[in-house]
Parts: sequence; C-alpha cells; structure tokens
Amino acid sequence: MEKIQQISEMMMLSRFEVGRVLLPPLRVKSCTVLTGREKAGARMADARIELALPGEPEGFRFVVESKARSTPQTIQLAIAQARAAAQPGEQPMIQVPFLSKERLEELDQQGVSGVDLCGNGVVLVPGRLCVVRTGAPNHYRDSRPLNNPYRGRSAMAARMLLRCPKWDSLSELAAAIQSAGAALSLPQVSKAVQAMREDLVVSKSAGVILVNEPLRLLDRLGREWRKPSVRSSQALRLPKGMDWAGALSTHPLLRWAVTGESSVTRYTLFSQGGPRRIAVSSLPLALTQLGGRPESVPNFADVELVETDEAGFFFGNETDEKGIRWASRLQTWLELQSGDARQQDAAKDLREQILKEARR
Repeated sequence: MEKIQQISEMMMLSRFEVGRVLLPPLRVKSCTVLTGREKAGARMADARIELALPGEPEGFRFVVESKARSTPQTIQLAIAQARAAAQPGEQPMIQVPFLSKERLEELDQQGVSGVDLCGNGVVLVPGRLCVVRTGAPNHYRDSRPLNNPYRGRSAMAARMLLRCPKWDSLSELAAAIQSAGAALSLPQVSKAVQAMREDLVVSKSAGVILVNEPLRLLDRLGREWRKPSVRSSQALRLPKGMDWAGALSTHPLLRWAVTGESSVTRYTLFSQGGPRRIAVSSLPLALTQLGGRPESVPNFADVELVETDEAGFFFGNETDEKGIRWASRLQTWLELQSGDARQQDAAKDLREQILKEARR
C-alpha cells in the first residue's frame, strides 16, 4: 500500500529558505512568514517572498498563500486569498503539495504563480518573467475520506449523477444508486459526493446536489476506468432458439448483463462479429442455468460468459422487450474508449449522447 506523506503548512513554508533554489533558476532572495496577528487583517497571506535570477540584483516580489491539500477546490481558494493579499508591486502565488499539468495550465490562464513540493511550478511576472516546470511525480497523495470517487464501486455515484445531474437530497441519490444495482451505503455516497465537490465537478447547497461540470466528470470517469479482471470465462454453443436471457434471469442470486463491447449496436452503428459477451457474477451458476455445449473456438460460439464482480457491468442496465439486460450507455462508452481504433471511433458518438443527456 502506498504510504501517504503528511505535511503541515508551516513545514511547507520552510522551503522558502533564503538562498534556496525554489524553481530553477529562481532563488529565494528574502522571505517573511506572516504571524497570526498579521494574517488577521483584511489582507490575509502566509508569506511574502522575493525571488531573483542568478546575477540579477533586482528581484520579483510575491505574496504566498500555502495550503496542505491539492484539491481543485483548495487551489481555487488559495488563488482567491493570494490575489486579495497582493499589494502594489507584488504578484500572487500559491503553494500546495502537488500541481498537476492541468492545475498548472489553470494557474497560467489566471495569471497566478504556483509552486509545489515535487518540483513543479509556474512563476509569472507579466511582461518580465515566465518560468514553468512540470512532469515531476506526486509524492504527496491527498488523504481525503474517499481517495478516488471515479473508479470501482464508488464510481457508481458519479455515474448516477451523469444520468441525472440534479438531486434534491443525498438520500434520494443513494436510493437511486441502490435501485440501479450498486450496494453503496448513504455514508459512502456522501463521501463520494464530497470528494467530487472538492474537485469542483459537483456543488451542494441546501441539500441539493448539482453537477457543475458534466464534461469534466465524464472525462475523469474515462481516465480512471480500468479494464476489470475476469476470474474465468467460458464460450458456449446454445440450443437453437433458446431464450438465454430468460434462463439467466430465472435464478434470483445470479447477476448478469451483456457487456458494453457487445451492447454498442444498441446505441450506435457498429459492425461487430464474434459471440455475444455476457458478464455474470457466478460462472458455475450461469452454466447451470444455460446448459449448452462448451466451445473451444470463441468465434464459433453463441455466447461467451465472463465471471466478474465489477459493479459497473450490472449498474444501470437497460432491459428490452426480450428481457435482455444491456450494458448502460456509459458502461458501453467506458469499454469502447479504451479499446481499439474502431471502438474508440464509435465511443465518440456515445460520448456526445451521454453529455447531451447530462446537460438536459
């Protein structure tokens, strides 16, 4: 398990030691860490520093707001505080444990400098200076209550928010997630929503939960999705005309659904061959329900059963008039966007469909 490094804002401010290279080639020329009394005024800040280039007598002055977390919400707060504290001749700067490439681009667009503890940063003085360093890995993983609300079972909250971007209460959202097929408790849903609030993709006011950035939410789900491991699989030839969907649905303990890669033709035009892949929670149970004959060559089979406990396969399924449980549009997109070139091309159409629904 990865060890999470904990650090305080006071420890972070110690990096502004005079003579130290802060962001090559810039060195700290002077630093004043503000006391609690000084910060209690209208212009709050953590430090005032001066940076200089090698051999240059004149430095550049900055007011620094330091935060011990790196969430988008925290970064935006730091930006606002640094700007409010800047006096004439000073530039606003923030300091956080880690700045990703995306966060550095946002700082550049907003004209605010920022440095982290990993070696990344952007230092801006309009018309005079622009220093950028990026690519250093994150050594300070955020220790928020739910580390990743976009992957695994926890991601079902984000998926439900894309299906319906507004909910009047947390309990209503949790009930809908349960009804759609995911066993997430109310506290788990609450942690997922809080994590997404910190990422600024979701807001919550007077109990109402609202998706602010459906595009960013969808992209995060796509970026964090991993092809799930399959415990075992079996290709089958079925009796001609068999109602396989009805047979699988007979047992109340068996969870099953057509995978996204085999559901694509339900949502968009796509030429597809091979057997229909069906995700099942128990391969022995599914084989008992279906019978059929094992097929060693998958392309000759009617169906291929894949055993998995991945929640996304069984979440938000669409059932047609024949009783077939299709993967949701979102699950289908997730599988295709990480597939081959043809699948990725089909995924573009699905992506637009999902965003259109989320923006209604």
